[in-house]
Amino acid sequence: MLSRKRSRYSPSPITARYTPLTTHHSLFLASASASGYKRGMARLITLEGPKPGLEYVLSPGRSVIGRQPDSAVYLESLAVSRQHAVLDMGKSDCFIEDLDSSNGTFVNGLRIEGRQRFGEDDTLQIGPYKLALRMDSASPLGDPSEQIIRAAVAAQTSNRTLFADNPAYKLQVVLEIAQHLARTPEHSLLDKLLEHLLALFPQADQGLVVLCEDGSAERLRVAASATRPGVERIATGYSRTIARRALEGGVGLLSEDVPRDQQMLIHTLVSLKLRSFLCVPLISKDERRLGVIHLAAIRQGAMFRPDDLEVLTAIGMQAAVALDNAALYAQLLRDERLRVEVSMARDIQRGFLPVNFPKSNEGFELFAFVAPAHEVSGDLYDFFRLSDGRIAFYVGDVSGKGMPAALFMVAVHTLFRHLTLTENGPAATLTRLDKALTADNPSDKFVTVALGLYDPRNGETVLAVAAHPAPLLRRADGTVEEIAVRPGLPLGYGELTNRITEQRLTLMPGETLILYTDGFTEAHVPGGKAVFDRDHLCEIVGGPRTSLSLEACAEAASAAVSQFIGDSEQQDDLTMLLLRRTQ
Repeated sequence: MLSRKRSRYSPSPITARYTPLTTHHSLFLASASASGYKRGMARLITLEGPKPGLEYVLSPGRSVIGRQPDSAVYLESLAVSRQHAVLDMGKSDCFIEDLDSSNGTFVNGLRIEGRQRFGEDDTLQIGPYKLALRMDSASPLGDPSEQIIRAAVAAQTSNRTLFADNPAYKLQVVLEIAQHLARTPEHSLLDKLLEHLLALFPQADQGLVVLCEDGSAERLRVAASATRPGVERIATGYSRTIARRALEGGVGLLSEDVPRDQQMLIHTLVSLKLRSFLCVPLISKDERRLGVIHLAAIRQGAMFRPDDLEVLTAIGMQAAVALDNAALYAQLLRDERLRVEVSMARDIQRGFLPVNFPKSNEGFELFAFVAPAHEVSGDLYDFFRLSDGRIAFYVGDVSGKGMPAALFMVAVHTLFRHLTLTENGPAATLTRLDKALTADNPSDKFVTVALGLYDPRNGETVLAVAAHPAPLLRRADGTVEEIAVRPGLPLGYGELTNRITEQRLTLMPGETLILYTDGFTEAHVPGGKAVFDRDHLCEIVGGPRTSLSLEACAEAASAAVSQFIGDSEQQDDLTMLLLRRTQ
């Protein structure tokens, strides 16, 4: 526990109360005052429920409240109807009307029916949310926050006057809290910070840490709150105007005596019954705005002083470093966890791909491979023997890349095995597969496929294609030609009725069927016009490479693509299956 001696810490009350701003901060606070009167603004403030303190600016006219994302007041709880209620802002009056919501709309605890007047003294209850209306009155000085801010301190490390008064004690306080934060796990960092601050500042009755969502000062949320034991419970709230002022200006702000300027106050502060507050920004080393620390005093006579502001500003700098480090460490953990999970997914995926390839002594030979563009692949191949002795084989390409495509690939692989065993031919199998994928496809993914059945006894082959590159036929003399098959549509759209046809041919000894994905024929250098097209692929796999083993031929095709794109990153998965009749 940190001890604190007020006799050596606080300046005299007169000095503290009227300490003037530095020239820099006087200019900062005066910048809005030259604009004259500012028109009032209506806001709906979340008092209790999810994201307390969140404010919604209301435009004149009707503002829908509901769970629909485009609502003017978006409340995401399932207890809120999509269009729950509507606020009607007139020139002088506001009305609330329930829109036949499932759980009702309540004003001051009573369920409303029809249209009802709603004012600043009323409380609105919708699901778990308790909300209040606030009207900012016109101010002759442009910004009402200017009337209550009595001191501001730059919250940057370049502020060399921060420890000008009682430097030894202040430095000791900041270092002790910094050491505690450095030893605190991320999940309890903010709670531990507030615990220290309530101990250090005995006049503080409540502490909040408000963080910026996505680094925006316009999207704030209360990430941690603490109330001093024994103090009457107060609403968890703060002034977003004050928070934004601290964040945008990069300064810690102090109001010593909030009620003193009650005629010009921000309504949020009035509703929270604050007597004094401190608000300091949390700014990272690269000047990103992380959030604010807000300390509030509500007890009679409780008051913060400029020295308090200096110390809390310095602590805020250390807290920002701790938050930044904790976020970085958490990101490293997530990255490592993701790396391990992706590695496991890659191993599982490889387990689905058969690697025990038939050899030439069986009358035919087969080889296939997948070269993923990323850790996991959306391409797939498979082959297996049917009960009548024929060999089923296919190559597929799932739309997209990465983990979603890999997961969809597993479903396709499983269905292929089942359906090929129950259907008579490739066309029927693809049609059934399309229906199965369409029936349960929330991600709207699709797959292109080239599917074949090969009879080792006589070389008879049946092929069918669904929006996939047509297979190639390499003759024994090394010439390569494309097999004329009707391309069809991708699987997963449910529109394949009578659109899949079959192509029959007899594979002669020495001839090779080559199935591949468009990663070969669409390979290119980013920004360049040249494409590794089908003619180039035919040239690579034919001619003198006809006498090579199937594996060596596939490796030559993959190497040719790598040479073509040079140092550029591989854009798409490369998959190839080669089946050659040997006798």
